Amino acid sequence: MGNTFDAIIIGAGIVGCSISHALSRNGLKTLNVDPLPAAGYGSTSHSSAIVRPFYSHAQACALAHEARGRWLNWQEFLECHDERGFAHYNECGMITLLTEGQENQFEATCAAMKEAGVDFAMLQEADLKKRLPNMSYQSFGPPTRITEAGFGEANGGKIIGGIYVPAAGFVNDPQLATHNLQMAAIEEGAQFLFGVTVESILKERDRVSGVTLSSNAEISAPIVINAAGPHSHVINELAGVVGTMQVSTQAMRHEVVYLSSPPDFGTEDARSVIMDSDSGVYMRPDGADILIGSLDPECDAQDWADPNDYNDTFTEQWTNQAWRAGQRLPQLEISNQARGTVGLYDVSDDWIPIYDKSDLAGFYMAIGTSGNQFKNAPMIGDLMAEIIMACEGGKDHDQIPATLLLPEAGLEIDLFYYSRNRTIQETNNVLA
Repeated sequence: MGNTFDAIIIGAGIVGCSISHALSRNGLKTLNVDPLPAAGYGSTSHSSAIVRPFYSHAQACALAHEARGRWLNWQEFLECHDERGFAHYNECGMITLLTEGQENQFEATCAAMKEAGVDFAMLQEADLKKRLPNMSYQSFGPPTRITEAGFGEANGGKIIGGIYVPAAGFVNDPQLATHNLQMAAIEEGAQFLFGVTVESILKERDRVSGVTLSSNAEISAPIVINAAGPHSHVINELAGVVGTMQVSTQAMRHEVVYLSSPPDFGTEDARSVIMDSDSGVYMRPDGADILIGSLDPECDAQDWADPNDYNDTFTEQWTNQAWRAGQRLPQLEISNQARGTVGLYDVSDDWIPIYDKSDLAGFYMAIGTSGNQFKNAPMIGDLMAEIIMACEGGKDHDQIPATLLLPEAGLEIDLFYYSRNRTIQETNNVLA
């Protein structure tokens, strides 16, 4: 394999593989290192893989909408062979429910989507009932734990409509999508090393110069990129950049519920992704199942975790999410046997990722991505390549931020939005 590369990427999840793909296409000799046995086996494999342009900032809407175009043409975008086949993007649309008295809750999001050129429609209650006739339209909010008095009792309000975004859906197999990106990167010359951890970040003359691995190997490179997911804070500590940024990241534990989908839950074309802030959950179809995750309401305590030592079994959180979904879907059968997944998010202070350089020359970060950045994977590599090439070419990204052209949208976005030194935004959950 050799021990000298142009760039070392720490992590081989969906983000790390996207970066190796883009940098390899730009002619760099790259190496991804990961402690797990294969690409996408970490937090990526626990993703609900929802693709949506539903964000409260126009830059985020535009980037997600551009990425959706690549998901639609996944094989054509990758231009590679994969003996395992290819992941599939299911464009089923997304409905965000609106509760009486909170009609303007997503006003900033609608404005951002409009600015980014994303089509959406405001559904009235009658329109919604045609699509989802067996859904409960009573309001139960604000979300509570099932042990609290009054749980499941309607509050007298109701669901009055929704925001429908047709250009949304989900990817059927996030781990396979990562493998696809890995294969595309390999065809461009990228290399991967699994089953090893990074023990130290090497430096020379105030610049990164490589890494030392748990195998005792020293790998040299003038560029090192932190794409370590929930371990991103640990890698930043090794690089000595913790405390030099305005925005930080932490690992957060989360659970996703799998249940059999109600037999009469809307018509086939109405099996959309559902965002239900009144019940504090999101739901998406998955064949015969429905996936249910938390929208991080106040009643769900943020479960910060040690990425090397966390509880990977189901807890009462599984039951809370299932029962809150049952408020909205009265025909939902909640089994006695918990099914689903338990994983970690790599969360920034405002749920917006950090795609940036650092104060250590040559050390870059694509972190804080878990929970809502899977959808952007087809674009993250290009985004990071723009920042890296600009900085390595002598430009100061802090003073004159790099930009990313979104050809399908015909827009150019300012990448300072993802800066480590940005003003922390008022986005307090996974919807960002």
